[in-house]
Amino acid sequence: MISRLKAYYNTKKLEKHILKLNKLCEMGQGFCESKFYKNPKIQLLNVKMNNQTKDKQKIRFGDFNNVSCSITLNEKGSIKLGDYVYMNYTKMRIDHQLKIGSNCLFGPNVTLWDTDNHPLSVKQRHQQTIDFANDFPLSRSYEASGGDITIENDVWIGMDALILGGVTIGEGSIVAARSVVTKDVPAFTMVGGIPAKVIGDVPKE
Repeated sequence: MISRLKAYYNTKKLEKHILKLNKLCEMGQGFCESKFYKNPKIQLLNVKMNNQTKDKQKIRFGDFNNVSCSITLNEKGSIKLGDYVYMNYTKMRIDHQLKIGSNCLFGPNVTLWDTDNHPLSVKQRHQQTIDFANDFPLSRSYEASGGDITIENDVWIGMDALILGGVTIGEGSIVAARSVVTKDVPAFTMVGGIPAKVIGDVPKE
């Protein structure tokens, strides 16, 4: 009896979550339908999002994406993923434009963060601390520097890597685990370190 009740409530929880996701984003064919689970849709519970744009078209997943992720999208931002993207829990904090190509792999706990959040000015930061006592306006992060993130096709980003704003990661490249990417990564290149630097080439075959 207890197991039946648990299954019932889990089903209702999943149905409610799917309805919410349908209002917040566009999901392509086969989205999060993993064969590892008895219920192939259960992985959708690992997709969390806060879409401040109020426009579901601003977050678009391609076909056959298999992702666990947490998204915070500010009011001027957008996120677009290609097909066959795999994410093993990726955190995305996006104020600008994030574009991810097809056939990309993200290791555990990768972070994509395209804004510095706080301005360099002491006066502006001083005022932010006062504002945050009353509210937490995400839009204030536009006072800080930042920029678009573009990740091209066939990129592999290792666990715990941090990708900052204003960078393009070229086709076929690899970002080593726990790297911090602050500059563009050429195509078919392996980078690693803090900040990430070129450490080798990636074979095209």
